[in-house]
Amino acid sequence: MAPAFANRFLPVLSRHVAGATHETMAELRAARADTTDLLATAQHLSLEIAARSMFSLDLGPYGAALRSMIESYRPWLGRPGVLDILLPRTVPSPRDIARRLFRSRWTRLMDAVVAARPEAPAEDAARDLFDLLKATRDPDTGLGLSPDQLRDQVATMILAGHETTALAIFWSAFLVAAAPAAQAHIAAEVRGLDLGSASAGAALQRLPFTRAVVSETLRLYPPAFLIARQAVGADRCGAVEIPRETLVIISPWVLHRHRRRWADPDAFDPTRFLGDRQVARYAYMPFGAGPRVCVGAQFGLAEAVLVLAILVQTFELGLADLRPVVPAAVVSMQPERSVPFRLRPRRA
Repeated sequence: MAPAFANRFLPVLSRHVAGATHETMAELRAARADTTDLLATAQHLSLEIAARSMFSLDLGPYGAALRSMIESYRPWLGRPGVLDILLPRTVPSPRDIARRLFRSRWTRLMDAVVAARPEAPAEDAARDLFDLLKATRDPDTGLGLSPDQLRDQVATMILAGHETTALAIFWSAFLVAAAPAAQAHIAAEVRGLDLGSASAGAALQRLPFTRAVVSETLRLYPPAFLIARQAVGADRCGAVEIPRETLVIISPWVLHRHRRRWADPDAFDPTRFLGDRQVARYAYMPFGAGPRVCVGAQFGLAEAVLVLAILVQTFELGLADLRPVVPAAVVSMQPERSVPFRLRPRRA
């Protein structure tokens, strides 16, 4: 599926990101609220972007059902429990049974969304990820995805992909709100820049500092705080012998703050990712690494960059609560609590 996420298709996907983001900004301006729950806003926005990027379809009547199912999944079914760890794989835990029921309901909902998707235009141009995935072929067999496989892939990507991107957006906004110099730099970078749907893809090349901010955010708050792999054969790491089938766990959270790999590792410093500065291979892996690297890494990064750019272009960001926020490592790197933001319309 990797070719569907190639950089050459980012302009196709970027217009969906920009369109949904500008609509969300308009809603926030109209609300004129004293404070804003930016985490909830980012979660709703990333879900809307996922639907449009995947299906060229506004969530419309499916939005409430999608959000309700995801909100019911996230706090319980999406988290491992003690029995998940203690019971053998052949013995389902109560959560396993509930997950199977959820999967059945989620699959039916995805079938309904796919059925509601507009027909392809006559010019046969790819409009979204669904079109791109339909066109993919296995390099060995030449076969494409079956309808059920296609449905299962998009169902997984919407459920898993939107949450990690929403967290990247939230943590980026959180860091920028607490760093006036970085926010001013982004504001200068986006001033007068056309970030509308038609121009968003091309504008990505003109946002090096905003991209550096997101990259630094992913260093400090990697969405996946742990990566687990099983050794396919015996190996050795320094003085440690690794037998075949050993479970090996890598923590990007620790790796990204390694004092032998990073100067002043706990500091927020976007300049680490600017210019010709090189990051050591495998010292930075917010999306994993190797053959099983996140297939949507470039799209997720582009989405977070565009959303942050449009957010700062539209508003001055401030924190309404200055108490420290502790990240909670559950399945993804979530804040322990939602932080209220003050959003003031930015003067041109």
